[in-house]
Amino acid sequence: MDTPQKPPSCEYDRNLELLLKAEIFSKFPIERLRSYALLVKRMNYQAGGYVFHQGDTDNKAYLLVQGSLSITHTYSDKPSTHGTITQGRVFGTLALLADTERLFSVEAVVPSTCLILPRPKALSELDKDPENAKTFIKIITDRLSHWEKNCLVEAATIESCPCKYGVSLI
Repeated sequence: MDTPQKPPSCEYDRNLELLLKAEIFSKFPIERLRSYALLVKRMNYQAGGYVFHQGDTDNKAYLLVQGSLSITHTYSDKPSTHGTITQGRVFGTLALLADTERLFSVEAVVPSTCLILPRPKALSELDKDPENAKTFIKIITDRLSHWEKNCLVEAATIESCPCKYGVSLI
């Protein structure tokens, strides 16, 4: 007996499915995500290729579709690794609000694919619906607060942590 086959999906369907699964977009209405699914662009990176470099200024957010990315920061010519970005993770979203200097470099550990959402396209969609814009800003603010909370917990467990936090106090 033949099993029913699922019809092949197009790139738009795959993009929409990925956006629906991404936590940062979870509160967006489906109509907005359908627009984003059309606006995003796929980019492939070879192992060792950079998504962006520390010091770059760009206007894009990224969703890692496939692969693994490492996060590094260099200070006084001393690079240090600050973790990895795993599949399904959205990163670089502050650049959707304004031009921001990238404080880290993001490099493909293995061949990787990202969906890229550029600010001009994202903002034009958000301009059409102020409620979605408020939701987006709330999501970004919550992410910053959550990140800082984790940093404070981590700093509390390390004696004489040289780290200074206060992003949420801005």
